Amino acid sequence: MMHLEDLKIIGMDSNRPPLIKNVPYIDLVFTLSEKASESWCKNFNALFSKDENKASINLKNSIYIESWVKTMDKIPGHLDMLKIKVNECNEIHKLEQKAIAEATSNKNKSSKEEQGPQGQLNKIISQLDFS
Repeated sequence: MMHLEDLKIIGMDSNRPPLIKNVPYIDLVFTLSEKASESWCKNFNALFSKDENKASINLKNSIYIESWVKTMDKIPGHLDMLKIKVNECNEIHKLEQKAIAEATSNKNKSSKEEQGPQGQLNKIISQLDFS
């Protein structure tokens, strides 16, 4: 099982290094420590949906964060901001996983109750006619 709470940026994509081009920006592609789940990616992209610092992660190839900066002196600050967002996403993911685990646990408890004597009692009570 992936430990997504441990996801972090570990470097740049070696196949797409930053290059100086005749455009007013520098493309940056950062590599995560492991592939992220689809829900993690959606949460990450949502964090940037209205942010001026555009960054995104592809849902299918979920190990690369694609972003850009206008000038090279902004790269260190941009990386710091991305690290914060990755940590935020990790926390969101932990909360979602905890909620799913609790819901599953509650469902299992209720299904066990429905099968035993409590289930029989619940059925009798639900069928009582008070008219």
